[in-house]
Amino acid sequence: MMAAEGPLLTSLIARLSEPKYNLAAYGVATAIAMIIESPIIMMLSASIALVRDSYSYRALRGFLIKLNILITLGMIITIIPPVFSVIAYNILHLTKPVADLMYGCLVSMICWPAAIGFRRFWQGLLIRAHLTKRVAVGTVVRLSTMFGTALLLVHFTHFSGTIIGGTSLTVGVILEALATRIMVHDTIKKLLIQEEIKTEHPLTTSYMMSYYFPLALTSLIGMASVPILTVFIGRSPMSLESLAVLPIIESFVFIFRSFGFSFQEVGLALLGQGNKYYKELGRFALIVGITTTAAYSFIVYSPMVYIILSNLYGLTPDLVQFSIIPCRILFFYPFLSVSYAYFRSVLMNSKKNSSVTYSTIIEIIGMIGIVILTETIFYPVGIITAAVGLGIGRLGAQWYLIRSFNEIVKRPILK
Repeated sequence: MMAAEGPLLTSLIARLSEPKYNLAAYGVATAIAMIIESPIIMMLSASIALVRDSYSYRALRGFLIKLNILITLGMIITIIPPVFSVIAYNILHLTKPVADLMYGCLVSMICWPAAIGFRRFWQGLLIRAHLTKRVAVGTVVRLSTMFGTALLLVHFTHFSGTIIGGTSLTVGVILEALATRIMVHDTIKKLLIQEEIKTEHPLTTSYMMSYYFPLALTSLIGMASVPILTVFIGRSPMSLESLAVLPIIESFVFIFRSFGFSFQEVGLALLGQGNKYYKELGRFALIVGITTTAAYSFIVYSPMVYIILSNLYGLTPDLVQFSIIPCRILFFYPFLSVSYAYFRSVLMNSKKNSSVTYSTIIEIIGMIGIVILTETIFYPVGIITAAVGLGIGRLGAQWYLIRSFNEIVKRPILK
C-alpha cells in the first residue's frame, strides 16, 4: 500500500500545468527532504530491537525527540534563501523555474520528517507486539488523507503541482502518525508497567549513539543516492526530461521493491535469538524476490508498460518513450531489494550494524563510479546513466552483504 503513494501524487502532478517542470522539481525536493529525514528512517528497526520495558521505551523516545528536533532544524536551514540558492544553483545546477517550484515544495514539507520519526517509532512497537494489521490501518489513513488533501487543493486552490504534492505528503504522514499513536496506546501502557529487564547493554545515551549511528549513517548515505544522481543528470543531455521521469520511475519500481522494503523489519521481528529462523526466512525471501521480479519484468517487457506509464502516471507520449529503457534496465531491482533487506536483518539482529553501513558505502561508491565512467565514455541520456549506476551499485552492496552474512551463519551462499 505504501508503494501506491508515489503513483498517486506523481500521476496527479503530471496532469496539472507544466508537468515537466513540476515533476522535476517535485522529484528533487522529495529527494532532499528524504536526505534530511534519513537519520530517522531506522527508528522503526531500533524500536523493534531495543524497546522491551518502561526504561527502554522512555530512553529511546527521548533519543527520538532529540533526533526530530535536529532534522526539523535541517529542513528549516535548507529553505533559508542563501542556503537554498547554493543547493539549487551551485550544487544541483537547476534552472530557475525548477528551483522556484522546488522551494515551495520544501517549505510545505517542513514538518514531514519529524512526523515520520514518531510514526516509525510507534510502528516498531506495534510490530514487536505482533499487531502488524494496525500498521496497515495507519497506511490506509495516510493514503486516503493524502489523496483527499491533494484533490481538495486541486479543486479549491491555484497552487503549483509541487506544493500540492508536498502538502499532501505532509498532511498524510501527520494524520497517520496520530492514528498510529492511538492504536499503540494499549501497547505503551503495558510497556510502562513492565519492570526494567536487565541486559548486557543498558540503553544509555552513549550506547544508543553507538548502536544507532551506523544505522543513521546507512540511511543518510542511501538516501543521498538520488540527489547525487540529480547532480549528474543536471549536466547530461536531455536533463529536464530525465529529471521529470526520475520520480515516475522511482515510484513505479518501488511498487515491486516495496515487498523488500518492509522485509528488514519482518526479519528483525521473526529471526529469533541467534538468528534461529534465518533459513525459513531466507526461503521466504527467495520466493518473494523471484515473484516480484517476475511480475515487474513481465510488465516492463510487454505493452502493459506503455499503458501504465501513460494512463496511470499520466505521462505524455514522449516521456513514456523516455522512461521505457531505464525501467527495463532495473528489471532485477525487486529481487535485490528483498535479498538486500534479508541480509541486513540478519546482520542487524547480530548487532553487526557497521557491516550494514559499509555495504551502503560500497553501493554509493559503485554507483558514482559507474555514472562517471559511463558519462565520460558514452555521454548517454542522464536517466539511462542513473539506472545503470543504481543497478551496479546495488549489486556491489549485495556482494558485501553476502560475505558478511556468511561469516555469521557459517554456511556460505557465495564464496
